[in-house]
Amino acid sequence: MTIKLYWCRGKGRSDESQRNFGDYLSPLLVEMLSGHPVVYAPVQKADLMAIGSILPRERKARRFFWSSRLHIWGAGTDAPGLSFSPRHHYHALRGVKSCEQVAGLRSSPALGDPGLLAGHWWEGRVRPAKTYRVGIIPHYVDREHPAVIEASKLSGVLLIDVFWPVEEVLRAIQSCSFVLSSSMHGLIVADAFEVPNRRLRLSSGLISDFKFVDYYSAFSLKEPEPLDASALEHLEREDVAELVGEYNRPGLLNLQAGLLHSFPQF
Repeated sequence: MTIKLYWCRGKGRSDESQRNFGDYLSPLLVEMLSGHPVVYAPVQKADLMAIGSILPRERKARRFFWSSRLHIWGAGTDAPGLSFSPRHHYHALRGVKSCEQVAGLRSSPALGDPGLLAGHWWEGRVRPAKTYRVGIIPHYVDREHPAVIEASKLSGVLLIDVFWPVEEVLRAIQSCSFVLSSSMHGLIVADAFEVPNRRLRLSSGLISDFKFVDYYSAFSLKEPEPLDASALEHLEREDVAELVGEYNRPGLLNLQAGLLHSFPQF
């Protein structure tokens, strides 16, 4: 059996150097948990959608003009005020906000982003040593931000590119004592490996804030106030631990267990 999975490919559909690791983590995790090969499929032909702020795409789940039912495991919303059909099989949703937007939700899906299972995918591989003080993971719209470029020149700082292969990004995150990221899946994977982290907000209005609210709601947390570019500008003389602040992800093990238990059986 082959699982037809929908994920956001972006420019990566035609250029391997433009594959956002958070999106392309989806087929790796689904293949690991299902034990079946995974292929990309557009929403209207897919069996499953998982990682990403892709719930709004469920409206395209139609075949021959008839509504079809998707298996949804861990996908999330990206804006307030949206509404999604209850006709699908909701095994897990990224956060409380996503659940609230499914009108007439008939079940209690597990909560959490499947990226929290990155450590399970890594099992059997050697965990790298902590060789960097801090990893900076800019969202792809922030890769050329002046503060990112200057901070990347500092000793003990690793600039992690979201377009690196998934395994390379996972290895890089584990090699850092702390992570500062404007990429949501940079934060999620850091949480998966229990690397203390804090969100950067560098490009106002270009990245959904609501998806972060949704992600942290799974932990019953209010999102920590994001850091701005000045945090990077003063990184050389700032204590990174103080920048990150108190780090706690209550219920992480329970969220991971719920995601594993809720994975659909194919």
